[in-house]
Amino acid sequence: MPENPFPITNGIPPARALLGQRIRDLIQASVCAQDNDANLTTAAEQIEAITEALRAPGTTPPLLLTALEGGGHLSINNPLEGPGNPLAPPLSWTRIDPTSVSADVLLGPAHEGPPGRVHGGWVAAVLDHVLGRATAAAGYPGMTASLTVDYHHGTPYAVPLTAEGRLVRRDGRKLHATGELKAGDVVCASATAILVHFGADRFPVSTKD
Repeated sequence: MPENPFPITNGIPPARALLGQRIRDLIQASVCAQDNDANLTTAAEQIEAITEALRAPGTTPPLLLTALEGGGHLSINNPLEGPGNPLAPPLSWTRIDPTSVSADVLLGPAHEGPPGRVHGGWVAAVLDHVLGRATAAAGYPGMTASLTVDYHHGTPYAVPLTAEGRLVRRDGRKLHATGELKAGDVVCASATAILVHFGADRFPVSTKD
């Protein structure tokens, strides 16, 4: 297997995870804030100052990985699973085995589309990521070529959700995967996807022939 070209840390940097969570809280608070111009303007000025203090000179690639127990890696700044990325819910992996993955996720008001429901784009993004995780866990990392999502019920936010994905079969470089997003026992959405397998030099995960 080629030497891993990606930066890997020993665990999740606590300060990065804490910053990600605090900004995540800020995003949720901002979309629910009362429309008081003075307070919002003051908050914006304070946030601007903090942003300038954090802004790094030049461009730093965001990819940063840490090993997961049981194999594979967690992308710390990924917009779906990364605890260091304020855009991420994030997904919390509860099971990764050779054929399937499962993750818990809690979406909030910032993810709202229809009143009281998660935006369908976020539902699709969660399912897309989980299906990619499933193929990688099976030893065949890939990129999505096509994704079909069926919305069965409106997905509620502020309640625990479970996302599940599995690799169904492999046809050469084509990977066929399926998954569901559930609220309790209710399947809110399901997805099928075709992914294209790429080599180990493009993704840090053990592969099979």
